[in-house]
Amino acid sequence: MLFDIRVKESLRDLFDRDDEIEKLRASLNEPLVVVFGLRRVGKSSLIKAVLNEYAPSNYFYIDLRRFEESGYVSYRDFVKALEDSINARVRSRRLLSMLSRIRGVSISGFRVSFSWGRDRVMLADILDSINDWAGDEGLRAIIVLDEAQELVKARGFNVLPVLAYAYDNLRNLTFIITGSEFRVFTKFLKLNDPESPLFGRAYVSITLKPFNEEQAVEFLRRGFKEHGIEFDRAEEVYEELGGNPGWLTLFGYRALRMGFNEALNETRREAVDLIRREICNFINEGRHLAERRYLRILEVCVSGCRWSTIKMALEAMEGRELNNSIVDSLIKALLDYSLLIKEGNTYVLPDKLMRDAVIGLRCFVNAVNSDNV
Repeated sequence: MLFDIRVKESLRDLFDRDDEIEKLRASLNEPLVVVFGLRRVGKSSLIKAVLNEYAPSNYFYIDLRRFEESGYVSYRDFVKALEDSINARVRSRRLLSMLSRIRGVSISGFRVSFSWGRDRVMLADILDSINDWAGDEGLRAIIVLDEAQELVKARGFNVLPVLAYAYDNLRNLTFIITGSEFRVFTKFLKLNDPESPLFGRAYVSITLKPFNEEQAVEFLRRGFKEHGIEFDRAEEVYEELGGNPGWLTLFGYRALRMGFNEALNETRREAVDLIRREICNFINEGRHLAERRYLRILEVCVSGCRWSTIKMALEAMEGRELNNSIVDSLIKALLDYSLLIKEGNTYVLPDKLMRDAVIGLRCFVNAVNSDNV
């Protein structure tokens, strides 16, 4: 059902993603697939629906959103997430037998437990065992790291060398990495950074975009039709909420249970509140001294802006000239966090609802001007 607010797990519940479905399906034997897209655009739904259809018994899904509110991710945190993903999927005694031979692994029934202390399990050993199991079974084991930019906060370990090892040596593994385009690419994988363990590795790139107006209108009409309702106010919803499938789905879910206006207002309020929290989380990551600068950039770019417009607005706000490198660093940070996107020579807000979220927003009341970015 299109208005099911949970992650979709069946292809029949995806709307107008045929190209992305086919590209992902055709890439399941590649060593590395990166799925880009804004939050709530449907990355998790695409991946789970495709894998449930084409690789139902041989994928392991690690949802790293569990670390969104954490200041850092420890080795224990990540190993526990990997352990949970295996326990949620494993049905093979042969795989459990292979894992049991690894130092730091214990097996109880159909559950595996990984040690993270003195005799901690090594990630490469786990991947070796999964690769060997997949080879013996004639399968391709698929490991999903959903919202992988959260691993930028990893402390005391680095998964990139292990991913590079697996890429080069483990022929029966595929990694699917998801996240916002700039942050997962530049901050986590660093595929274009010569210092990155994954530098120079080929990968398949799939980008999910919000629906345009035509798609959003048809999505809403079809979703209501599944419940026997002819809906004729889809254009109004798009004008208010934009084309992000997550917000459209939430509106549809609520509209089936309350009036149109109440559902629209509640969805809009929740979306704006969440976007504001995400902006303040970004500023809270050591950027509070430059809060006014970041918020001013977002305000200026509500209807689209150019680099020169941003610089002039910041200088007018502070009453002094700013070095170009400072402006570049501010913009880059917003791009990395997907709070701003670049279309040609123009910077725009990625979500229609951000226009309302940034107006009047203050995350730190006592923020002051600073050259910190």
